[in-house]
Amino acid sequence: MNKVSKILSSVKEMPVSEEARLERFEWLAGHIAEENKKVNITSITDEVGIATKHFADSLSLLRLEEVARENIRLADIGCGGGFPGLPIKMMRDDIDVTMLDSTEKKIKYVESTARLLGLEKINCIAGRAEEVGAVDTPLRESFDIVTSRAVARLSVLSEICLPFVKVGGYFIAMKAASADEELEEAKNGFSKLGGRLMRCVDVPFTFEGLDADTFSDEELSRLEEFSSAKRVLIVVKKVKPTPEQYPRAWARIIKKPL
Repeated sequence: MNKVSKILSSVKEMPVSEEARLERFEWLAGHIAEENKKVNITSITDEVGIATKHFADSLSLLRLEEVARENIRLADIGCGGGFPGLPIKMMRDDIDVTMLDSTEKKIKYVESTARLLGLEKINCIAGRAEEVGAVDTPLRESFDIVTSRAVARLSVLSEICLPFVKVGGYFIAMKAASADEELEEAKNGFSKLGGRLMRCVDVPFTFEGLDADTFSDEELSRLEEFSSAKRVLIVVKKVKPTPEQYPRAWARIIKKPL
């Protein structure tokens, strides 16, 4: 096991235990570091950073009962280098995953990486979310789960994500220290978009069995910092269709969030 495997298998709350899956995560970590020299995928390229901030954090979505259902359709909006969508797909063969990002270079990277990993039922789209999810488009209100991470504040994110969620499905925002503040800003917008706040789930990370024989003091300190940082999954249920006027143009969303 390298550092990536040791970290993922040591997460007390939801460890990755299958050797084959751990090997794929090891490969992906190396692939990210190599491809990042050609395309700006992420600023995080070391094993510890990738294993925690990209892989473990992404996989926290699988703790939710809403995501635990079989054969769901999931959309990752603003997927960037493929997070959280790629790690989720690597753990759940049954999930149909759509990856959307406005940067074509990143989508091409995600698409080629998914192919190299042998992942099936994964759709990669280059486009702006407010255009792809507009009224009378094929993907509008077609997903069981729509998620996004580190794209925009929640008041903005809800308007570009909730239109993709079908009635009865869920928008799940992955947030950190600013979660409480962002939630207050976004609450009014949820109802306008057809959503209802269901719950906010704290996401703890406890690493067991990691030691100084494998990790430096600096790396262990970073792991401790990661485990103590606040992480929240904000779960919003789609209870009625999104009105046709949403999402608005990006400039209007930014200028005057709902």
